[in-house]
Amino acid sequence: MNAARFFMRREDYQPRQSPAGSPFRQFDVTCLKCGSYDLRLVAQMDEEAGEMAVVLVCNHCPQREILPLR
Repeated sequence: MNAARFFMRREDYQPRQSPAGSPFRQFDVTCLKCGSYDLRLVAQMDEEAGEMAVVLVCNHCPQREILPLR
């Protein structure tokens, strides 16, 4: 038996799940910078350019991801 596998915990075999308070329960959505599950989803509309975007904002660090919509 592989020694590393022998010392694995039962939790290590289970798939990762988001916490109960997460608004993204069906998905594993985490901040890429700090690993937090505490994210906020904001819709943003630029009326001058006529473009819409979705912004994922981490509540623990200043990380922001802008996802343009077409």
